[in-house]
This record gives sequence, C-alpha cells and structure tokens, in this order.
Amino acid sequence: MDYRTEPLMRYLDDAAAARPTPGGGSVAAMAAALASTMASMAAGFTAGKEKFKAVEPQIQDALRRLADLRAGLLDMAHEDMAAYQAIMAAYKLPKGTDAEKAARGAAILKVTRASLGLVERVLGAAVGVLAVGRRLADIANPNLVSDVGVAAELALGAARAARINVAVNLGGYSDAADAAAVRGRADQAVAEAERLARETRDVVMKALTR
Repeated sequence: MDYRTEPLMRYLDDAAAARPTPGGGSVAAMAAALASTMASMAAGFTAGKEKFKAVEPQIQDALRRLADLRAGLLDMAHEDMAAYQAIMAAYKLPKGTDAEKAARGAAILKVTRASLGLVERVLGAAVGVLAVGRRLADIANPNLVSDVGVAAELALGAARAARINVAVNLGGYSDAADAAAVRGRADQAVAEAERLARETRDVVMKALTR
C-alpha cells in the first residue's frame, strides 16, 4: 500500500487498526512530516513580502529544506513498514540445525541494523525540521509564530517517538558495540531536539504573551 497516493483517512484507519503496519516508526515519520508543513506555512506567508525582504534568501532556503525533509519523511514512513516486514520474515526463518540458526541470526542482525539506520534517519529528519523551525521563529512573519511553535512541538514528539523505536530495535540486537554507538547517537539527537524545541517555544511564547 502506497499511502502517498491514498486519502489521509486511509492511513489513519490502517494505523489505528489491529494490524502491524503502519506502526510506531512510520507514524513517527508522518508526525515529523506534519510538523514540517506548519513550518513551511509560516515560511510561505513570509516569502515574497517586502516587509521581510532582508530575510528572503533564508526563507527560500527554509522552504526548500522543509520540502526535502517532508518528501524524505514520507518515504521513510513507507520504508519503515517494509523494514518491519523484513524483520518478521527473518525471525520466521528455520532454526532446526546449527547452519540454519547461524543463517537466521545473520539475517536478523542484517535487517535489524537496516531498521536501526532507518529510525536514526527519521530522528535526524525530525531534528532537521526543528532546526529550520528554530530559525523561522526569529525571522518569519510574526503572525505565523504560533504555527512555528506547533511545528516544533510536533517535531519534538516525532524525535522522541523515533528514540523509542531505536530502543525497540536494540532490544533484539546482537551487536553490542554498534548498539552502544546507536544509543549514544540517538540520545544526542534527542537532546538536540529538546534544545531546539525549548528555544523555539521560548521565542513563540514570548511573542504570544506580549
């Protein structure tokens, strides 16, 4: 199922259903994609306005960056479903002999490593949305500052959700050294996401309570 060509309600219904996909990783990517839309809207209402001519190059860069992030996140939402299916297929491989056990273990390691890489990409993209939003909080049309705030909160939630999915994947991961490295990178990314969201929130709330 390619949800990129389906009505939004189809994705929501399938995600809510008692079925394995779309699951948490896919939904985290979709949440980050939604976050990017609100940042893009704020930039869009700033672009081309004489009042904001001085920051036009930065606004155009933000629009391009957000469009790229959004497209990538939609792809990741679908890749996550395929990654889950690959993991399930690996766990179903035969394990009756030592050779089969070895082959099964290697297959599980391979697909889990790929899934971890994907979730890290989702986390990185969510941080990317937050980074763009942080810039927009300072330079975008102030009438859209609340939307920048919404983007930040959604992207932060997506980053934290992706971190949870990192933990899920690490639960069955046999490469201890790589697991520690992945865990460290994920924690660092979430810390950066929290910093960016906090700074954005401060700017937004100050603007809204003047």
